[in-house]
Amino acid sequence: MSNKVNLNIWGRDFELNIVFQNFPGEEVTAQQNSVVDSLTSIDFSASLDSVKDYIVKYNSEDLGGTEITNIFKYVIPKSVLIPRENDKRVAALMCNYKFDMEHGMAVVYENEQYKAVGPQDIIL
Repeated sequence: MSNKVNLNIWGRDFELNIVFQNFPGEEVTAQQNSVVDSLTSIDFSASLDSVKDYIVKYNSEDLGGTEITNIFKYVIPKSVLIPRENDKRVAALMCNYKFDMEHGMAVVYENEQYKAVGPQDIIL
C-alpha cells in the first residue's frame, strides 16, 4: 500500500503522506486500510466554511478583518493522520496553520463526513 494519497482539497490538488497512529511495530489494521480506501470519497469542500469560521473566531485580529478569499494563505494540508479506531472510519487532515505553527490545525472526518476543526491536539 502506498504511503501517499492524491486528494483535491478546497479546490487544489495535493499529494499527502498517510500517517498511521499505531504503536511501534504494530501492523496497520483492516479498519485503517478501509479508511485509506475511503479518503477519495470525502467531500473536503464541506469543511471549508468551518475552517474559515475557526480562523475568524480565533484570529480575526491577525487577519485584519473577517473575509478569507484564499484559504491557502493561512492553512496548508501536509498529511492525513489515520488513528487506530475500532468502529468508525476516522481521518484527520493535518495542516500547517499560519497563526499557530506549534499546534497546527486538524480537520477531522468521521465516516467520510466532516466532524471537527481545531488544533492538532484534538486528534493526537
